Amino acid sequence: MVMHRRSTPAPSSMLTPAAFTALVDQHQHPLYTFLRGLIASPEQARDLAQDTFADAWRCAQHATPPFTIEHTDDEVRRWLFHTAYCDAISVLRRRRLIAWESLDTTHGPDPDLVCGAIPFEDQIAEGEALRAALARLNPQDTACLLLRVVQGFSAAETGRIVGATPDVVAKRLSRAKQRLRAAYLAQEAGDPQPQERTQ
Repeated sequence: MVMHRRSTPAPSSMLTPAAFTALVDQHQHPLYTFLRGLIASPEQARDLAQDTFADAWRCAQHATPPFTIEHTDDEVRRWLFHTAYCDAISVLRRRRLIAWESLDTTHGPDPDLVCGAIPFEDQIAEGEALRAALARLNPQDTACLLLRVVQGFSAAETGRIVGATPDVVAKRLSRAKQRLRAAYLAQEAGDPQPQERTQ
């Protein structure tokens, strides 16, 4: 009887600690920006970003795709954003059951995340109104808006990250833009009855 050893990745296929550090440096801020737009709380966004990189490091130690030298940076980037997105959605679902209050005085998505990205938002100067408008979007629509407009992913890449077809992504993006505009205009008009953010 011939015993076969379990194959292990060749050391040359594994990312070195220096390469992983460079990866973190490259993607840390964009990933935090994305999470901050979804979660609203800067503390939770930082925690989720750290959790995402911890998962990535465990994968890199075992040479698990896409954390090998054979895979492209685009594949790594999609993996990071997909993992962060899934974790953020889990947090938002738990938040419906357990209230979580930030110690920061500023709540809601950071207006700098989208200002300058869409022509309409280019014209918005009032940060509080924009934050309130963004808070009314549903998380999936917000994710598509941030991934497509702010992070520059294609519709196909965004679909792989959020688990949707490119057509669904396009519809969500269009809906997010429309709702953002309507929510902002309602906020400016002093609408006392803000719409509930749908999940």
